[in-house]
Amino acid sequence: MASTIGGTDESTATDRPDFAGEATTEAGFGRVLVAVDGETPAAVGRVAISEAARHGGRIDALSIVRMTASVDGWDVVVERREAAAEAALEAVEDASAGTDVTVSKRLRYGDPAEEIARYAAHNDVDLVVIGEPTRTGLRRYLSPTSVTDRVRRASSVPVLTVPADD
Repeated sequence: MASTIGGTDESTATDRPDFAGEATTEAGFGRVLVAVDGETPAAVGRVAISEAARHGGRIDALSIVRMTASVDGWDVVVERREAAAEAALEAVEDASAGTDVTVSKRLRYGDPAEEIARYAAHNDVDLVVIGEPTRTGLRRYLSPTSVTDRVRRASSVPVLTVPADD
């Protein structure tokens, strides 16, 4: 089941987001994990901050520097990925300005889907917010499952996906 924010074909009748995973508790979402990278739309951070504010929670902003077999050690590719990840984390922190929501920034290395699911499981996260990529053509053929799809399957907590800006 794809989870999205209102305005799409998959919106519920009340125009509320769908959640994949376990049911929410009465306490709400006290700790919200927002997964970002250099290509994440700003709306993802805004939605995560909105959910945290609504539930009196806090944000863990997490960005993963993808480490693949083609990247051996610290080279220019890794440095570029780090810079993009740090900029994405700063954007979430900037978006929280003027709210009572605190943002903790985290940078990890490895496979993004695995690291996001692992972080959520080991850090008492109540909700994961992640962008829904627009994948067409060759990109969809070469990578039939997105990081978002893999996080949905691996996560033991609700996952809220935010569609890409059009």
